[in-house]
Amino acid sequence: AINDKQILFLAEEGSYVHEGDTVVILESQKYVISSDEANSSVRVAQAEYEKAQNELEAQRAKEEAAKKNYETLPELAKKGFVVESEVEQARLEYLEMQSTTRSLESVVQARQADVDRARSNFRNQVRKLEESYILAPREGVVVYASYGSGAASRKVEVGMVPFEGMDLMYLPDVSTMQVKSELNEVDLDKVRIDQPVEIRLDAFPDTSFTGRVKNIGTLARRKVNPATGKTTGTKVFDLLVQVDGSDVRLKPGLSASINIIVSKQKDVVYIPIESVFTTDKNRKFVYMKEGNDIERRMIETGVSNDLYVEVKNGLEEDDIVLLDIPQE
Repeated sequence: AINDKQILFLAEEGSYVHEGDTVVILESQKYVISSDEANSSVRVAQAEYEKAQNELEAQRAKEEAAKKNYETLPELAKKGFVVESEVEQARLEYLEMQSTTRSLESVVQARQADVDRARSNFRNQVRKLEESYILAPREGVVVYASYGSGAASRKVEVGMVPFEGMDLMYLPDVSTMQVKSELNEVDLDKVRIDQPVEIRLDAFPDTSFTGRVKNIGTLARRKVNPATGKTTGTKVFDLLVQVDGSDVRLKPGLSASINIIVSKQKDVVYIPIESVFTTDKNRKFVYMKEGNDIERRMIETGVSNDLYVEVKNGLEEDDIVLLDIPQE
């Protein structure tokens, strides 16, 4: 268990590690002390066991001697060399030796149990100490785990004390990177599995990567405006893109944009897709600024991508539209 250990070290997020590399070190001083104490207990228990074992072996030798003496005397008594009282005394001594041997055998068993318990405790303390050093089970890129939800969500960090069963980090295989994106419902019939995709990372805007559509979600949901966190009238489907090949610049958690070319249009009017809203009868409209007034205007849309949508009718170049529903 790691729920009582403070994190002292974390491999740098985004760094590439190999199997066997140390990626997490947890506070272990008390387990060093506990393991030392447990080891001392093993040595003491082992010494007590060996002492009892030696006493038992000596006692067995005495018992064997008493047995031989008792077995010899009856013949001597028949010949008159010893009296019957000596034979009886030898018998009683032999019985006493047997009883003492049985008692010492019980002591040895108890001392052996003490050794087993001490060794088990020592192994447990060593295991806890070993758990303080977490090694990478495979190679990959370090990604810190997050805990909490919403605004309270935080990443794992040095100094915190993780709770039982808490994930600390992940090591995803960067040779099979994927991009999670969205597909506008108006483009659903234009995109297919394995369709080529152009990918751009915000961290490397001048470099493009290639990929293919791997999966298209089956349930539509309302698009969330990343700037406001509010849902819009636009319906989207989850889209998963498989990146071709591998590249050291591709790291988990990076922001990316994708471009699926289904058609090309020239000299058209287009607006941000967040500015388009839908009526109950599935008609498209925008909120347009006319001087100091806000006007709701119906439009006819054409092709679109993740960012923009073509406007076939209803708007002219230089018209100003709102990205959100205006406040009353």
